[in-house]
Order: sequence, then C-alpha cells, then structure tokens
Amino acid sequence: MSQFLKTIQQIVHCDSVEPFHGIRRHLHWQVRKALHRFPCELPISGSRLYVDRPGGVAALVNAMGEYDFNNMRFLKCLLSSMGGTFIDVGANIGVYTLIASEVANAQVVSIEPHPTTFALLKENVQLNVRHNVSCMNVALSYRDGELQFTDYQERAVNRVVSSGEGGGSKLRVASRRFDALCRELSVVPDFVKIDVEGHECELLEGFGDFRAGAKIILIEGGEKQEVQNWMKAAGYTGPWFVHFNDKVLTTGRQRRSEDPVFIHSGFVSQLSYLNFDFIGQRADTRVSRA
Repeated sequence: MSQFLKTIQQIVHCDSVEPFHGIRRHLHWQVRKALHRFPCELPISGSRLYVDRPGGVAALVNAMGEYDFNNMRFLKCLLSSMGGTFIDVGANIGVYTLIASEVANAQVVSIEPHPTTFALLKENVQLNVRHNVSCMNVALSYRDGELQFTDYQERAVNRVVSSGEGGGSKLRVASRRFDALCRELSVVPDFVKIDVEGHECELLEGFGDFRAGAKIILIEGGEKQEVQNWMKAAGYTGPWFVHFNDKVLTTGRQRRSEDPVFIHSGFVSQLSYLNFDFIGQRADTRVSRA
C-alpha cells in the first residue's frame, strides 16, 4: 500500500499526464498484476516497450508514459535540433534509449550490465527496429576488468556491489572505463544519461580525456557534493532542473523531481538558440533568450 500511494503521489505531480488518466492507468496496472497478464507491450512516446513482468520502470511508463517528461523531452529536443551521440549509461530495459533513437540522425549507445535486463533492452531495440542503437552488456567504472553486481528481482535497483559488501544474490559482470569504450566504438559523447545506483564517482573517474567532451550530462545522484565537484572541475555548470514546457532551466526542482542536469560551459550559450532560458542563474552562467 505504501508503494502504491507513493506512485499515486508521483502521478499527481507528473508533467506528462493528467492525474485522472494517470491514476486510472495505474489502477488498471494493479488489475493486470493481480491477473498475471504478462508479458505485455506499453506505448511510450513514438515507441513500444516490451515488459515481461511488473516492475518499477514498467509501472511508471504505464501510468505516465514519458515519466521523466522534462528530461526526456529536453534530450529529444536537443537530438532533433542538432543530432549527435547519446550514451545511455544504466539503460535498464531501454526507456531513454527508445526515446532518443526515435531521432533518426542520432547515434545511441545503450549500456546495461545485468545480463537478463540487457536481453530485454536488446529485445526492445529490435522490436522498434532501431538501427541507430548499439547495445553494450557491460558496467562502466574506473577500470577495465570485472565487478560484482546485484541480482535482485526488481531490475531498476540492481547495482555494482561496494567493496566488502555482503549478503544478497550477486553475479560477475564485465567492467570498462568510459573513455576506453568511447575509443573502442569511435564515438565522441554529446549527451550522456547516468543512472548507476550509487556508482557515479567511480564511473566519472573513468571518463579520462572525455571528461569535458559531453555537452550535457543528466545524472542520478547529481545532488552529491563529490559529483558536483567533479562537474565543476570538468567545466560543467549545474545542477540545473529542466522545466520543458516553460523552456527554462532552474535551480529549483520540478514538482515530480527528475535527475539533475549539468551543462558544459562551452554549450551554455547554444541553448539560447533553442529558446531555453536560465532562471536562478549561477555566477558562471549568463544566458537569456534572444
């Protein structure tokens, strides 16, 4: 009941769906769960998402569609306007990947370490016939090698296991540095989404020479001081929060919080050409709509 009420609260504060419709969809989802009506396909943006069982990501997509409405629309707007390479780190079953790959001239690299989740990610890419996506079954970290990874039933919370951490089901996954993977694929990242459940600093350490290469980084855990220190040292301004319908980035969160966005200082001025303003500006950012 607690999780149900939390989801209802998210729906009410979400920008992607009217509360009545979102709650109605979520109630239908509860019926689907009770009747074990899986697998199924869910609409999201201009794509279809195959889900084999109920879970956090699937429930949000069912109720809200583009559940990270502001960040997802922002990313798609950027790719539609200028193309480029999007790297989806911690892709899960492919929600961000599918939305980004709807832009035909975008190149998408989708990274998911867990083998079962990775299989569903690939299935979703194939279901939507996205030839501009490369899927990589690997964890990104500060070194090449192997890491322990959790093996929970709820896929959205699986993560790299911290040193000395015990208990729970685990498996071994391959690990790569971000810079090594980019060189292997011959890509320069333009836009990066990071969702690695607490492994942010180790991943960022692996950026190496690519640390200032991205224009925008969307990162879960961006409120952590060590993440913000890395971003500042690499030349990024933030954290910002996108309010897409108003075409503004602010220092204040959305009604339903989405992940912080960091913008490289060399890209800040270009956002004005896409009619985005900054409100609550930081000292190193001076942009207004022309």
